[in-house]
Parts: sequence; structure tokens; C-alpha cells
Amino acid sequence: MEFLLAGNYAHYVLMLSTLILLMGAAFLGKRIGKRRQAQDLPVDDELKIVLGAILSLFGLLVGFTFSFAINGYQARIQAEENEAIAIGNAFQRISVLEEKYQPRAESMLQDYLALRIHFFETTDETNRAETRMAAIQLQTHMWKLISQLAQQNPNAVMVTALNASNELYTAQQKTMSSWQRQVPGAAWILLLFFAVCSNFLLGHNIRGIHGNNTIIMLLPALISLALLMISEIDSPGAGLIYVTPENLNALRHTLEVGGLAP
Repeated sequence: MEFLLAGNYAHYVLMLSTLILLMGAAFLGKRIGKRRQAQDLPVDDELKIVLGAILSLFGLLVGFTFSFAINGYQARIQAEENEAIAIGNAFQRISVLEEKYQPRAESMLQDYLALRIHFFETTDETNRAETRMAAIQLQTHMWKLISQLAQQNPNAVMVTALNASNELYTAQQKTMSSWQRQVPGAAWILLLFFAVCSNFLLGHNIRGIHGNNTIIMLLPALISLALLMISEIDSPGAGLIYVTPENLNALRHTLEVGGLAP
């Protein structure tokens, strides 16, 4: 099921496909129900009980799945905030370096900040991966610079600069650990199975409706919208709902007006 969620437009393909599938199940159930009516077969009240139970279980599944997706989204928001804090600390800590090295370190941090902002803003996975590698390489260069200076002048003050440089990589790795979908493929399959069963039984239990299919189309539309919302929230860096680098942009603005300057 994961491959259905790849790409920037796959969410809408998923919604449309789900809508067609669920409507087909509902109309199939309605057709079979009409055949039973035409043959004057007794209507089983047990089917209504089963329908109510399945709808209740399906509602619980949707709620739990939505909760998982929200937790992942909040984790990505927290990771972006942690990166802004780590970069801000690094800007302050480079003030302990010798004055001739401060402009170089500051320039590297400026470039690093721009790369991290671009990481959150881009919707292209290939470009995002390239941006991440460029940021790691830049952090490595900065670590080498500070570590060489620390070897030349080892003291407790230089340790703080080393820790600040190391925190850049740590914060970035925490972002990557949260940059994944929280809803597994098996959960999507289970959701679709319950959705198909619910709509089939709904169509089968509809009585006395001739030519009016508004009610039978309502549940598939609502379920499709719910699954679309979950897939949007659960997809890092794609779709309409994604984490924006508000804290990183705020940090960049702070630097532009002279804040945190060594």
C-alpha cells in the first residue's frame, strides 16, 4: 500500500480510486438487496446489526489511524523547532573562535541554515535528499574547522563550540527519524477492507429508494475525504499539509536584523 502514497499527486489518485471502489461496493450491495426484494426473500435483521458493528469498528480504526498521523506530524514540527534552536546556539557559540575564523564559520552556518530551510520547503524527494547530503557535508566541514582550532587551543570554551557543531548533526538526524509515515501499509489495507464491507452492507440494507442514490453516495464520499486527510497529514513534505520551516525562517530574519551575530 505504501507505493500508492508515493508522489505529490498520489493522495488525490488514492482518494478518487477509493471513492470509485466504495461506490462500486455500495451499488453492488444495493443491486443484490433489490434481487432479494424481488424474490420476496426475508430481510435479515442480523445484517443491520453487523452493519452497525462494522461502522463502529471502522470509526475507531479511522480515529486511531488519524491519531498516529497527527503524532508523526507533531514530531516533525518539534524536529524543525529543535533544528532552529541548534543552529541558533551554533551562531552564538562561534563567538568564542578567534576573530579571523568567525566570518568563515558564520558563512558556513548561513549556508547551512539556507539548506535546512530548503529541505523543509521543497516537495521533490530527490532534491530533498541532495539538500540533506549537502547540509551534512557542510556540517562536517564546520566540525573539522572547529576541531582543528580546538586542538591548537584546547580549553573548556572551545568544547562548547564543538558541542554546538555536533548538535547540528544530531538535530538533523532527529528530523530524519521523524520524516517517515506513521501509518503502515497493513493499516491502510485494513481500513479499505472495512470501508468496502461497510458500503456493501449499507447498499444491501437500503430499502424503498428508487432512482435516488444521494444517500448511498454520501458514505463513500465521506470515507474518501477522511482517508485523504490522513494520507495528507501522514506524508512528510508532500501534499497540502506539511511542516513549514517557520522557526528556521524566524531565525534567518533574526540574523538579518543583526541578532545572534558573533
